[in-house]
Amino acid sequence: MIAAVAGVVAFLPGEGQLGDFNGFLAMFIVLFALTGLGNGSTFRMIPVIFLRERTQAAQGKGPAAQKQAMSEAAKESAAVLGFSGAIGAYGGFFIPRSFGTSLEMTGSVQTALYCFIGFYATCMLITWWYYARRNAPVPC
Repeated sequence: MIAAVAGVVAFLPGEGQLGDFNGFLAMFIVLFALTGLGNGSTFRMIPVIFLRERTQAAQGKGPAAQKQAMSEAAKESAAVLGFSGAIGAYGGFFIPRSFGTSLEMTGSVQTALYCFIGFYATCMLITWWYYARRNAPVPC
């Protein structure tokens, strides 16, 4: 997603350049596809995380504790998925508003795009730290 946004920035009109609409459109299509993949992986990761945490906590406590852990994991996952969906829906407002604010303040959408790159980098680092690095608390 970071590379796709960088591509969008590269194809924008700038100082003495007209920009390239075909490249701009292609990069946005790539960005939308990657956003969908990221969304799907996030919604897949949430139940895995809760199931792993709850079953590890119930390990060695018998079949009743394992069954209870699975039930708790399902309930907690559902709540977090609902909350995540609500936050994701906010993007339908936030992203266009970011572009508008950037245009008002700087005359260009580039500032908003650079902020998105920073956000994506932050999300990548947090996900890596908690779920992907060696010895992560909850590897996924």
